[in-house]
Amino acid sequence: MASWDNTYSRFIALAKIVLPLAALGLLSTLFLISRGPGGGEDLPYAQVEIDELLREQRIGAPTYAGVTRDGTAIAVTAETARPDAEAPGRATAQRMRARLDLPDGSHADISAAQGTIDTAAQTAILDGRARIETSTGYQVRAARITSALGRTEVIADGPVDADGPPGRIDAGAMELTAAPGAETRYVLVFKDGVKLVYDPGR
Repeated sequence: MASWDNTYSRFIALAKIVLPLAALGLLSTLFLISRGPGGGEDLPYAQVEIDELLREQRIGAPTYAGVTRDGTAIAVTAETARPDAEAPGRATAQRMRARLDLPDGSHADISAAQGTIDTAAQTAILDGRARIETSTGYQVRAARITSALGRTEVIADGPVDADGPPGRIDAGAMELTAAPGAETRYVLVFKDGVKLVYDPGR
């Protein structure tokens, strides 16, 4: 009888060690095989997109904001931008927009399909169906528009067509600058062969 008790006691003692170890092994196996092929959702990024982003160093929704020496607040935004590796401070952008809030209370909104911003040269160039809308009622269209970042100066150095309070305007160039001798006033000037079709109904 004593021999049977000893055998039973040894079995119980051994079971207290072996059974927990076996359970731990089973649990480990379950965790290791639970995520087999197709067990989880793929990440929502294609490898080709990741490689392209790394190669092109694109920036999503970049914003540049500043104030000119004469007090105009400028904000430039884009859908995407790509820094120029050979020219620090310069980047090409897609779907650019610029907002100028002038000290006299007026404002101008500029948009274009693409462009370049160069903080070293203090310029933003918007080209590809560039357009200006002013709070004074002018809508100007040009192939390219250049806005200075350090002073209030917006220039279209090629043909422009516009609609405004006087009527339809066609010109060889346009500029928005401070009025001569009056830094607190700003003027929109059309030049180089200006043609105005006056519309008295406006």
